[in-house]
Amino acid sequence: MDAPDKQDPNTDRKNAVRTRMRAQLHALTDVERASRSASACARILKSPAFQSAVCVMLYMPLRSEVDVMAVVLEAFRLGKTVCVPCVTDGCKSMHAVEIKSMDDESMASDALGVPAPRSGREIPQDSIDLVITPGVAFDLRCERLGRGGGFYDRFLAKSHRQTRAVGICFDFQLIDEIPTSADDVPVHAVVTDRRAIERSASCSILTPPQQSKPQQSNGA
Repeated sequence: MDAPDKQDPNTDRKNAVRTRMRAQLHALTDVERASRSASACARILKSPAFQSAVCVMLYMPLRSEVDVMAVVLEAFRLGKTVCVPCVTDGCKSMHAVEIKSMDDESMASDALGVPAPRSGREIPQDSIDLVITPGVAFDLRCERLGRGGGFYDRFLAKSHRQTRAVGICFDFQLIDEIPTSADDVPVHAVVTDRRAIERSASCSILTPPQQSKPQQSNGA
């Protein structure tokens, strides 16, 4: 379980957002979660960020999170390197471990009932092209609110400059503004079941560049 935010003046405001989001997540039915997850994953799959990625890092979803298994399976099908988070060092740090399948021989449930790799090689952070990032909430500036442990903030802070982090959530988890602190690390873009936003309009990673229309001949 994630530790609470420490010495963060915005802790109370963050926890208020977490409480509100958890109530809404708890109210989702399995059918709604599956349908909305499929819509969000479809946006990821058609994005240039995913299509061009050689190595993709994803998470093994909790019941309250977007189910990204469709992205995992498509990444396997396309021959991409797939890795998932693994928390070590006394639950203080997180690194990426490669997975090659989702069968029972390769994966085991952790204390939360989430599939985790039994073993696997550690993937260097500078080899990861795309990190699909969960969150309790995101905002329109692509700021992210996690569970409070800071694992993704510390991990993303050390990411290679070419690595792209895309948050994924249900649309009601995308709010106007999240209270942020110095250690919080935003993502490059956020995808929901209804829309996609990017932190920088000048560097699109979700929308394929529009091809200019050929000029019509005037007959000359």
